Amino acid sequence: MVKPSSGFDMAFLIHANIHGATRTRENKFMRILQFVGMGWAFGSVHSELTRYLHQQGIVSDMLDWSKAYSRSDMDMMKEYYDYFYGIPGETWPLTDNYGIPHDKIVVVAHGDYDLHHAITSRPPEEMDSFAEYAVVSEFLRDLSIAMGIKRIPKVVKLGVNYRRFFRPIANELRVVGYGGSMHRADHQGIDLKRGHLAKEATEAAGLVFSPAGQFHYLAMPHYYGSVQAVLVTSIKEGFGLPALEAAAAGRLVISTPVGEFPRQAALGAGLTAPLDDEAFK
Repeated sequence: MVKPSSGFDMAFLIHANIHGATRTRENKFMRILQFVGMGWAFGSVHSELTRYLHQQGIVSDMLDWSKAYSRSDMDMMKEYYDYFYGIPGETWPLTDNYGIPHDKIVVVAHGDYDLHHAITSRPPEEMDSFAEYAVVSEFLRDLSIAMGIKRIPKVVKLGVNYRRFFRPIANELRVVGYGGSMHRADHQGIDLKRGHLAKEATEAAGLVFSPAGQFHYLAMPHYYGSVQAVLVTSIKEGFGLPALEAAAAGRLVISTPVGEFPRQAALGAGLTAPLDDEAFK
């Protein structure tokens, strides 16, 4: 199995005026607050990003976007942190409720939902106002352009903490896992995940199907160790984190050619399966 990246290419978080530096002109350490969800994939990605940024000499913390905060709290945070990090379409509490200026906010889209949500729920010119705008894959960059977003985003690839997920390679195949949502409809009502295909293909092979469901992200390393293979049946993915995590855990990954997986598969991270329903099964 290929060893996936152990870090995040997130140097763009530092504004161009101070790019590559960890201190500002006032000689204080750069401080970044991530305004994100704390559960599942977002929790995994951003907790590792926090560790990575600390290793680069940048002070970074996470603030749960599902909770309400007092204006006094946020006023102090606005003064303390140099930049806020968020998801397109989900930064409205920062700007609308707490008065955080757009030029202090960096946004990164992790999936097509983020882009659709941003352009349907927020002013069209908002993307141009942020300090930085990025996406996690070339697919999302191209989608952003196709959707008419004028600002061209930077592409910043995700990675996983290899040490967190490492397991000896499985020597048998009895239990097949599935590490994402079983069903998620896009804005047109099309099921993007098709988890039922993973279940049907596994049972047709006479194997046990054991999907992860809504496990907490801290439980996922153990989960991958409890299965011998992981299927991904998505029609499209912004990046495809479960496939990367499963490969890091030494599991056999069989995935449709979506997100970052084709490149990882070329490096030995797993096998590519056809998109067609019947062909996949």
